[in-house]
Amino acid sequence: MRKSLGWAELGLALLAVIGAVACWNAGVRTTEFPAVADVSPAYSGTFYSGSWIALAALVVTVAALLMVDGVRRVLSGRAPYTG
Repeated sequence: MRKSLGWAELGLALLAVIGAVACWNAGVRTTEFPAVADVSPAYSGTFYSGSWIALAALVVTVAALLMVDGVRRVLSGRAPYTG
């Protein structure tokens, strides 16, 4: 039971990392601006959405916690000491 729960946590951690990448990509938008004759050269501007970036950071933190606990459950061979 402990090892199967550990594997499930590792699977959830992988899904969380995929979700974090999706959130990060949703939070970054690049816009290309063409050159205007005699005024300015062509350039690109990048907009970062703080809420999407913060959500990505939160999801990565949750994924890290799931991964640490999942590895602990998979590698641990016995029940934890409860006192």
